[in-house]
Amino acid sequence: MGPDHDSDWFWEVLDATRPRLSALESWLESQPRDVLEAFALAYESAAESLADFSEGVSVDGDVWSEDSTEDLCMWVVGQGHGLWNSVVAGDLPLEEVARMYLGRAPLLPEGVAPWDGEVSDPEHRGYQSPGAIVHGVYRTRFAEELHERLAGM
Repeated sequence: MGPDHDSDWFWEVLDATRPRLSALESWLESQPRDVLEAFALAYESAAESLADFSEGVSVDGDVWSEDSTEDLCMWVVGQGHGLWNSVVAGDLPLEEVARMYLGRAPLLPEGVAPWDGEVSDPEHRGYQSPGAIVHGVYRTRFAEELHERLAGM
């Protein structure tokens, strides 16, 4: 598994480590810098494919802020390829997924456990989601901010 033009490896990593965030953390800690960067880019790209964050998502008549919409889309990616693909394919409206996110609708398909949020390295507290943990690991390992590195690519 590594960075390439096919993102199957990205979804495989999420599926293989779920629901233990510490398992994803451990996998990321064992990878070279370019794989961490590719993982972060794949995660961001998948989230951006769901909505234009600046337009927000309308939920029950309220239009969400750019930040809230980005949080929602990052959460969708973290739930795995199945939910993400349902939204991308148009089978499940983002507004309905937002209700899941808010706890107003069934959260996840049966048999899919939510991420546990526990990390092994205390320096990774505050990065306790599948989309954020790569930033904590990168910072710990390379003493650099991943978002700054990605912005320069």
